[in-house]
Parts: sequence; C-alpha cells; structure tokens
Amino acid sequence: MATTRQPPRRFNVEGSAAELRCLVETIQDALKRSQERSNDVVANGNLGVLDIEVTVRKPNAPLAVRPSSRDEAATLLEGWAENVKCAKCEIPVALLFEEEYFESSSGRGALCADCMKKELEAESV
Repeated sequence: MATTRQPPRRFNVEGSAAELRCLVETIQDALKRSQERSNDVVANGNLGVLDIEVTVRKPNAPLAVRPSSRDEAATLLEGWAENVKCAKCEIPVALLFEEEYFESSSGRGALCADCMKKELEAESV
C-alpha cells in the first residue's frame, strides 16, 4: 500500500522586529510550558494592538493560522483575496472565496447584515 505524500507547506511571516520578537517569545513560552504538561498549552503575547495566541497541540496536529476577524483574514490573504466591503459602511463582508453575501437592491454592491436590514426597512415604508 503506497503512502500518500503531503504537498510541502510554506508560511511567510512578516512584521516589525518588535512584533516578530513578541511572536517568537510567545512561541517559546508555549513550547517551554508544553514540556511540563501532556495536554494542549496556550500562551499569549501582545504588543500594542497586536494580540498573539499560540497553542501547542497534539504531535500530529497540523500548523494552522486562525484569523480573528474578516479584516485579519483579508490581511493574511492579501494579494489574491478580494476584500469585498459594504457599500454603505465599508466593513468587510466577504472574501474572494465566499460566493454568498448580501447585495444591495439598488445595485450599489455588497452590504453587511446591518445595512441590509436598514435598506429593507426603508423599502418597506
């Protein structure tokens, strides 16, 4: 029986020296604490508005980056993901790989749920 080969994975991390140092220190803290425990370990670090959470999981768990918001996802995917913003309030409502989002009945573009609700209420009056 042939084994399935996984394609190589590559991650690029960019940031200022201070941000990257915060990331490294948080990872080192999580790894140090994981040596003392057999269950998942979480370490947190922050630098200004940057919050970092590192979780050390089971040995076979894949490396994962989990964005905390659509803005963060758009930043992580910058370069190939279109960040669709609400036509009224400019908050991100979808990324390129999402097929369904609210469209304005006036043809002005995508709308967030709050602006869609306001538009529908205005149309029903």
